[in-house]
Amino acid sequence: MRILAVQFIPGTRGRPVPRFDPQLGTLLSLLERRGHESALVGLARFDLLRVKAALAQTLPQLIYADISAVCVEAARRVFEFLDQREHLPVVVGGGFPTVDPAAALSLPGVSAVAIGEPDASLATYLERMKDQAVGQIVSGVWLRDERGTSQPELPPLVEDLNSLPFAQRDLFGYADYVRRTGQIELAVGRGCPQRCAYCTNDRLRGLYDGRGTWVRRRSPGNILAEIAQLRQRYDGVQLVRFLDHAFALDGEWLVAFLETYARQCDLPFRCHLRANAASQDTVARLAAAGCRFADLELISASDFIRNEVFDMDLSSTQIHDTFAWLRAAGIRSRAIVYLGSPYESEASLAETRHLLLDLKPDIADVRPYYPWPGTRARDLCLEHGWIHARGEEQYHHDHPGIDMPACRPDVVAAFIRRLRAELPGPGHGPWWRRWSNASRNVFEQVFQRRRI
Repeated sequence: MRILAVQFIPGTRGRPVPRFDPQLGTLLSLLERRGHESALVGLARFDLLRVKAALAQTLPQLIYADISAVCVEAARRVFEFLDQREHLPVVVGGGFPTVDPAAALSLPGVSAVAIGEPDASLATYLERMKDQAVGQIVSGVWLRDERGTSQPELPPLVEDLNSLPFAQRDLFGYADYVRRTGQIELAVGRGCPQRCAYCTNDRLRGLYDGRGTWVRRRSPGNILAEIAQLRQRYDGVQLVRFLDHAFALDGEWLVAFLETYARQCDLPFRCHLRANAASQDTVARLAAAGCRFADLELISASDFIRNEVFDMDLSSTQIHDTFAWLRAAGIRSRAIVYLGSPYESEASLAETRHLLLDLKPDIADVRPYYPWPGTRARDLCLEHGWIHARGEEQYHHDHPGIDMPACRPDVVAAFIRRLRAELPGPGHGPWWRRWSNASRNVFEQVFQRRRI
């Protein structure tokens, strides 16, 4: 079949869509392996002209939509157009359908919803669609037709990740991404052992209870083979970025991987590091293998918000120790914080500011908190009536997603602007830092030309 995949994903800090996603990329590779022709279009908002252009260019026989939980309204409007004008079968999957399959199945024109990891379920379902004589009930795919709704259980997890093909990237415009950033992105595994209340990991883990090992990782050799392939395919690769938040949580796997990486790959890399699972030895091993940048989720300086609200099991001592180890090892850092979280106050906002000023991360990624569907933190917000009336629009406008009497969204938004102006960040920072960096870059270019 000719399949048009539509990735509904929010645009962040000017990054274009579609945006590479390892799981969607793997699914597209599986469909390609089975003989389907796939095209991809990315939408952060409703864009009828872009949808029409993609339809005219690809002439699809089926639409597969991967829907983020903050792009549901855009998906609804696209599906209304498709239902009224194109009459194409629509199958959906991704974050929103997994946490609320009934709501996803009620969207206009949607006939099937793939829940969880779609590698086996969706590819099998599409195969059966081609043969009307074969029953279409497939594990992990909810269906709606004239007979009603079927809700089969999820299939077992794919435990051997090495058995999956490398993710398709060309449909994401990956050559331009590498040319612009100098980096390639990889996922080394699936699943996370931690149970933070702001993340959907808890819900997903529960869905697959009894259906296989939740935390899985690829072998070092398999990962290095993909890196070698990507370096051969794309020009200008200077850095490897590992996307997994659980990258450094399995000590035994990490030691084996870093030893292999140091022997076989000469590229520096960037990864996530959890401060509640870090040690001085771990940081030293990362640095020795080529780690030059670490991303750390601190969320808040408030111990109550971190550990009682978000269940992070992360102490202030662990945070300060980890940043000291990173600095000593020569690894740059990005500290991620959310402002406007449940039970936030002006006092806790000030605490977070003081923490960042004390830690001095190379990048302070200051974000307004948004209560993602499928998380325990959202359930808490619903219980107290704190969900902002404007819903997902708050996320797209970079505003807090909850409205508490003790800490109003406008207070939080003003504090975020202040903090972004004070600290170096992704695309923001004080004017004098931006000016000095730009001046230094110009000076270095002139100096290099004179040397030549």
